[in-house]
Amino acid sequence: MSKLKLLWAFGLPNSSSSYSQPTVVSGRVFVGADTGYVYALDAKSGCVHWSFRAKAGVRNAMTLASVRAQGATRTAVFFGDLQANLYALDARTGRPLWTRHVGKHYSNRVTAAPAYHDGRLYVPLSSWEGIAASAKDYPCCQSIGAVVAMDAVDGRVRWHTPVIADGAKPLGRNPAGTMLYGPSGAPVWNTPTIDVARRRVYFGTGDATTFPAAP
Repeated sequence: MSKLKLLWAFGLPNSSSSYSQPTVVSGRVFVGADTGYVYALDAKSGCVHWSFRAKAGVRNAMTLASVRAQGATRTAVFFGDLQANLYALDARTGRPLWTRHVGKHYSNRVTAAPAYHDGRLYVPLSSWEGIAASAKDYPCCQSIGAVVAMDAVDGRVRWHTPVIADGAKPLGRNPAGTMLYGPSGAPVWNTPTIDVARRRVYFGTGDATTFPAAP
């Protein structure tokens, strides 16, 4: 430990946190910040090659893959933000290739890196709605975790599979007169794992937000 020394440090401008681990590919470090900025840094010097600002904060790691886009084969950087937007950028220049909104509820967000396999992205959807559940005037809760499969070339949604199939329904009103809904929750906080041989996607879920318990 005594032989370790600092080579360089990069302070994220106007940022208070970076929740995701850096991704290092071909001598560059890709990392996001709560300000919504994504940076491509030189791995040896820490100098900035480019930066890109998403529509909301970014707290997931970057996923990189080679795709055929806009008439050429290029390495793309894939990531999501806290408003459930997914992005594909040119890894060399930071230029946007496409952007898609993948959430079906206003509280949906992407908090883990998408998984890539064979031209598709498998995107986990979580939610912030459970944070609002303690407010007596909030109609809790209707957001449901999901995994979304997208075409990596153009961002088209191939399928959107919610964890709770039937969706939330009105359950009655609380003492404040606010309508309550359920079942809901089971956000997907982690990156899906692809089993190529069995053609399966594995992922975990978070807690249920409201009763009754889903099957």
